[in-house]
Amino acid sequence: MKALFFVLLFSFFSLASDPFLDEPNINPIPFTPSIDVVQDDVIEAQVRPLAIVRRFKPEVDVLSKDRGAYMLDLRENVGEPLFDGDTLATGQSGYALVIFTSDNSVAKVKPESMLVIRGESLANSRLSNRRIDLEQGEIRLEVEPIGSGSFDVQTSRSLASVKGTVFGNNADGYIWVEEGQVTVTALNSGQTVSLFEKMYAEVNEGGSTVESGTLSDDQLQDLGEGYEDLDEDLIERTVIVRFRDANGQVREITLTVFEKSDQ
Repeated sequence: MKALFFVLLFSFFSLASDPFLDEPNINPIPFTPSIDVVQDDVIEAQVRPLAIVRRFKPEVDVLSKDRGAYMLDLRENVGEPLFDGDTLATGQSGYALVIFTSDNSVAKVKPESMLVIRGESLANSRLSNRRIDLEQGEIRLEVEPIGSGSFDVQTSRSLASVKGTVFGNNADGYIWVEEGQVTVTALNSGQTVSLFEKMYAEVNEGGSTVESGTLSDDQLQDLGEGYEDLDEDLIERTVIVRFRDANGQVREITLTVFEKSDQ
């Protein structure tokens, strides 16, 4: 698998307020800024997306409340924006890598998984409240430390709340932690446990009890299988997410990502 490392760089541009546009004999600055990278991708959106599908392997489907249902195409949908309430589903051989635009947190989605992106993100801030409703399958997340925002993963039986960690979660209420801390709650009883590095929790089918314990290195390695092919031969690319804020002004988020040269 291909390990991606991400650095989120926020740069917001208000084109209408550029003082140089009023000077005589000076051409307006073009809409797309010049950035010295291997390749630029510009993603247009009417409002700031919660996340983008940065990379994927077919088949991956999206169900959007605004855009309907469609299958992602490698020629057209790299960097596909995801908004509050959008559903992403991977097929038998599909996977997806989702980047959250507020802080560059990453969700890696395994085959035969289904999740719903929920939350809100301010146009000019890293503060964000986000939740993944994991309805099927398994994901691994690399969540950046959060200030006043929140990041949760919810299944039919469990709720995992994080403030900055690397952890995995499946739809059957099994959570494991590689780094950092995760708080796990059984939805029906409210029982809560805190997990730290190399720990796991499992919520029973009724959502009433939580079993927790410690993982061996071999167990942790087994749980991480299926994600590691995202970790090789990385080059720098820049993704520009362009949208309009509540005042109608054009804003841009610049994401610097590292990925394989053949993508």
